[in-house]
Amino acid sequence: MPQDLATRIKATVKANSDGQIQIEQISTTPLTGIYEAVADGEIFYVDASGKYGFVGGALMDMQKRLDLTAQQMDKRMTIPFDRLPLQHAIKEVHGNGSQVFAVFEDPNCPICRVFTKFLDQLDDVTIYRFMFPVISPQSQQLARGAWCSNDKAGVWKAMMAGAKPQLHQGCNIDGLAEILATGERYQINNTPTVVLSSGKRLVGATPPEQFISELSKAHAGREQSR
Repeated sequence: MPQDLATRIKATVKANSDGQIQIEQISTTPLTGIYEAVADGEIFYVDASGKYGFVGGALMDMQKRLDLTAQQMDKRMTIPFDRLPLQHAIKEVHGNGSQVFAVFEDPNCPICRVFTKFLDQLDDVTIYRFMFPVISPQSQQLARGAWCSNDKAGVWKAMMAGAKPQLHQGCNIDGLAEILATGERYQINNTPTVVLSSGKRLVGATPPEQFISELSKAHAGREQSR
């Protein structure tokens, strides 16, 4: 490749990364306008402008330091909050209830049981808890039992805390079936899965600081759109 182009790309990438990425070697690829770069023993791909690159399978805006692939994935995985079957959720309000989100959880999910303790400590939130028994047949039995209980919220909360209350299996479970169908429709495959009011989903053990930050951003966006 032309030496002046290689020099320019190296300089631009170095500038965009505040000197943190210094390309040691750069060469052409079979793709027009895409170049292979080596820095600190790692290979990544960059365009002729030095602004965009593929790093670890993700398309990065190196100047803004944004993972453009992650942004697109967030958009693709968005779940319209108002399309969730909220009427079938267990609703909890803490404080003024201003920050709203939903969580799909399974009592046989160890991460869920830890995560629910964290959620219990949050102030000024409205939580829609969805029984989402997808881990095992035992999960389905537990969910049916809680669903048919006279104290659905209390029994479910006890289960999520690890208790094994006496269960009743005989009642109409159409609402529970609708929750499961919603999970299938939106490809919710893991627990816990949180759906923020913005529609963004958070899957698995989201660190507390990140969760609170994402919750605040969703709440701010919701307020601005009113």
